[in-house]
Amino acid sequence: MHKKIMRLCLLLGATGTLAQNQIQIVYRGVILDEALGAAKLSQPLGMDIDPDGNIYIADTGNNRILKCTQRGELLREVGGFGFDKEQFDRPVDVWAGNGLDVFVVDYNNQRLERYDKDLNYIASYYADELQDESLQFGYPTAVGFSPNGEIFLADHEFNRVLRIDSFGKPKASFGDFNWGEGRLSRPAKILLTSRREIFVSDSTAEAMVEFDYYGNFVRRFGEGILRDPAGVAEVKRKTKNANEALLMVADRSNHRIVYLNPAGEVFAAFGKMGRAPEQFQFPADVAVAGTRLFVLDTGNNRVQIFEMKSGL
Repeated sequence: MHKKIMRLCLLLGATGTLAQNQIQIVYRGVILDEALGAAKLSQPLGMDIDPDGNIYIADTGNNRILKCTQRGELLREVGGFGFDKEQFDRPVDVWAGNGLDVFVVDYNNQRLERYDKDLNYIASYYADELQDESLQFGYPTAVGFSPNGEIFLADHEFNRVLRIDSFGKPKASFGDFNWGEGRLSRPAKILLTSRREIFVSDSTAEAMVEFDYYGNFVRRFGEGILRDPAGVAEVKRKTKNANEALLMVADRSNHRIVYLNPAGEVFAAFGKMGRAPEQFQFPADVAVAGTRLFVLDTGNNRVQIFEMKSGL
């Protein structure tokens, strides 16, 4: 049975290493590998998909944000190097999950930018030097946004996550040097789930770290599996008892995508280093729209699309 499924998947174009219950991963193509708008992608580091299926890209090397269709058609671009509004200096992450707001992490400008879904500028968030140091950020690296309007911002200067309320005021931070087992070495990306879980990929510790919504440490997993993990997303999988969520992690320095089950074990993995279709070079982010998986293939300056079938 396992051999037949593996052979079928390979014939369909998936390169996955499949686990017990199997996910069939079918290659569907590549987009954004040619010039889009003013330029070709250059070392993009962040990606998200809104509820309408539009893709937003933090095109880091070009200091711009792109909005495009799943066919790779450009809808809007904003940016260019600088420190004024609608300019960026190394944008590294983007969030667009509610269909209304788009948050951009502007790393070297040490700020978080807020746009509407059409990439019209709304506001900027900076650290407040009058606040307690525990409520400041230096070089932000990733952003998440909760249904009740709170922002979770990961930071490289203090290696922690800052929780900002719906009025833009920082309320708490977690994961810094005094956090014991929950200490973050270098947070890369954040995932907030519908179950109010917070998953942070820690690139230097080469692990995933889970917190509850209030920043209490829950567990650490993925050691010995991941190398320089970055983007993370989830997909629901039907089981006999309930819907189980699998985490998909861009395992950057292993040049692959890894599916982790709720126990933190490898459920499936696919990819290897290269430039051909279904191969990656330092993939930085992943996003899901329905049964489609989008991989931001950073070193190859493109987005690859896969269909996830069976086992879900």
